[in-house]
Amino acid sequence: MKGTLLTALLLIGASAAPAFADELKLGYINKMGEHPWFVAEVAGAKSAAAEAGVKLSTQDVQFNADLTLTTFDTMVGDGVKGIAIVVPDKALGPVVAEKAAKANIKLIAVDDDIYSQDKTMVPYIGMNAMEIGRQVGAEEARLYKTLGWADKKDVKLASIEDRKADTCMQRTRGAEAAFLEAVPGFDKANIVRIPYDNTMNSAIDAVTTTLTANPGAAHWIFFSCNDDGVLGSVRATENSGMKPDQVIGVGIDGSRACDAFGNGQPTGFRGTLWIDSGKEGATAVKLLVASIRNNTPLPEKTYVSPDLINAGNFAQFKDKICHK
Repeated sequence: MKGTLLTALLLIGASAAPAFADELKLGYINKMGEHPWFVAEVAGAKSAAAEAGVKLSTQDVQFNADLTLTTFDTMVGDGVKGIAIVVPDKALGPVVAEKAAKANIKLIAVDDDIYSQDKTMVPYIGMNAMEIGRQVGAEEARLYKTLGWADKKDVKLASIEDRKADTCMQRTRGAEAAFLEAVPGFDKANIVRIPYDNTMNSAIDAVTTTLTANPGAAHWIFFSCNDDGVLGSVRATENSGMKPDQVIGVGIDGSRACDAFGNGQPTGFRGTLWIDSGKEGATAVKLLVASIRNNTPLPEKTYVSPDLINAGNFAQFKDKICHK
């Protein structure tokens, strides 16, 4: 009787077990874990993993290439069947692609596109870098005209560049191209290119030096790889005593919108093209799960579309982005 009862209890327990009892393991590697963008991105990945009954291991590698590779190897050794990765350096692309192929695991690149040794693109999810840059340039050209800057001779157009990241350079090239197409008479001698390391403090320092070197420029237009580059540039102008109406800056990613618009004060940070990075992280996990469980091919490119956030519509987005 006891044996029959035990058997019945075991059967009940088995029927109550999760549908995916084999517990699929995935890995998620990102390069800047404390940044609001990646906080939201990883949170989205974790949420999708929990919903799918997947064990997700995550690691912030802090732009460290060696840590990226050792983390990748550790995850493979732990039995993951797929990895989503935001590489700290695109030069790692062929290396991680080869590691994934040898381990027979699925690989998807997030935020920064990467390629295998034979130049085959690793499946990618993120922004269309050139197109989102063009949207920035078009918006800045619109503001340039609306504010009456076309009649001013003291305007500088500043490209804040992370030259190590091709994705970032695509964004700045796109912004510059779209601005010049919309403002064909702009003097290219007034374009300034300023390197930074992708962080706000670096942008503040670099632009502060540039402002000092260009005392005759009373109006500045800034575009960059991300919000940090643009808001850092705007902060530099504020520190130098410039007024908001002397500055036009449009960012990319939305991570600093709360800092820029939260206090309701005028700012030269005129807007940002916001991408919900949480959806990127969740989509990466969902694509990996579908590929592993259902043999669904990973699409080569999965693009997400941005929303323009500015002072006028910030209230509509505040609840979505300011809790990060």
